[in-house]
Amino acid sequence: MHSSLRAIGWVLGGAPAVVRALLDAVGADGNLAMPAATPQCADPATWREPRVPEAWLAEVRENLPPFDVRTTPTAMGAIPEAFRNWPGTLRSEHPLESVCARGPRAEELTRDHPIDFSEGPGSPFARLHDLDSRILLLGVGFNRCTALHFAESLVAKRRTTTVRFPRLAGARREWIEVPNVADDNDTHFPVIGAQYLSAGRAKAGTVGEAEVVFFRLRDLVDFAQDYFERVL
Repeated sequence: MHSSLRAIGWVLGGAPAVVRALLDAVGADGNLAMPAATPQCADPATWREPRVPEAWLAEVRENLPPFDVRTTPTAMGAIPEAFRNWPGTLRSEHPLESVCARGPRAEELTRDHPIDFSEGPGSPFARLHDLDSRILLLGVGFNRCTALHFAESLVAKRRTTTVRFPRLAGARREWIEVPNVADDNDTHFPVIGAQYLSAGRAKAGTVGEAEVVFFRLRDLVDFAQDYFERVL
């Protein structure tokens, strides 16, 4: 699930009330997963908010706290952060693109998260694809849909970038560089989403004031792969 608490409007009980409702909806035998990305753990030269002045970069890099799977908050919003802290939630250990999950398959979904192409084959997103999961966009658009990064990772002409982040090796800090699928920057993902909705392949509705879209992850990935192979 990708979400915006603000888009829903006033919620009695706030983000925890939304998480509780989602867990009730999937039931004890269901699984709930949310991206728990931490872009604040990446090289500060790539930060958008706040922008770091060039003169500060060396000092910020030297003091940047490395990712801690237990304590580093996600930057994905209030609902994913409430879910991250929920009793029984597990989290994968990727320093930038971790995923939180709760349910019978949570351990399977969050283990062994690849360092490079963190949203591609072998990742939690690939496992969600294999399990024929459903995606809920709650108050956000397809530009926030990580499954589209997974779809792009599967095509030959995928757009790539290099990401950097610090990691502790014992008491020593080291900087790691790995390849990943590049940010879309609202170039193709909104177009794919609009075409997907026009094709009638998703259910749409509202929760509070938020627009909601619900669909099969596999179906979107197949649709997006075809788009990327034609367009990239």
